[in-house]
Amino acid sequence: MATDNSSIRNLYESSKPFTCITLSSVTRLLPSNYLTWKLQVEALLDGHDLLKYPDGSFLVPVTTVSTTDDTPMTTSNPAYQTWHRQDWLIYGALLTTLSPEVASLVSQTTTSYDLWTLLQRTYAKASRSHLRQLKECLHTASKGTQSMTTYMHSLKQTADLLASFGSPVSVEDMTDHVLRGLDDGYRVVIDGVNARDTAILFDDLLEKLLIHELSFVLLNGRFLLP
Repeated sequence: MATDNSSIRNLYESSKPFTCITLSSVTRLLPSNYLTWKLQVEALLDGHDLLKYPDGSFLVPVTTVSTTDDTPMTTSNPAYQTWHRQDWLIYGALLTTLSPEVASLVSQTTTSYDLWTLLQRTYAKASRSHLRQLKECLHTASKGTQSMTTYMHSLKQTADLLASFGSPVSVEDMTDHVLRGLDDGYRVVIDGVNARDTAILFDDLLEKLLIHELSFVLLNGRFLLP
């Protein structure tokens, strides 16, 4: 994901130039792809040390400061001006990644934190019925005639959605879901995994299944040769 970034001179605190980030390659946010969008945006913002603005970990400075001279005066706080303008640049960059349907939802927000938390409340919290549907999809998944890559990708997407909704799938449960959907053609792999003393990671299981699938295809191809 490429971004076009530049620095802008900060007239309030010259040692802290503003970072102007363009999220032009981020997947456009739709109501159905929040997890993908969030992962991409988080990676880019965190890489530029800017995620602390929308996630709220950068506390907002006070708007004014008072001098301690003989004649006290209250003036605008340079730190607040820096925060406000950098946050506004981030807010604008985030807006460019929203579809029109989603953009209308955040039209009343004024900071990147407001926008970020509103999207999280709206799309990251699934209803109980939705969670049940996703869990049922995992429980009843079957490879059938799909390629192993397609089958495993589908399971991984469902598990990632559950994780984004605060209901992660354990390594052991994920393995059970994968093996349950395989036919007896994969019995060697199934028995081997079940005989293990330790849990197998998803990527390692995928590798084993892909190797078995390839050997199965090559074997069948040999028998079909005239």
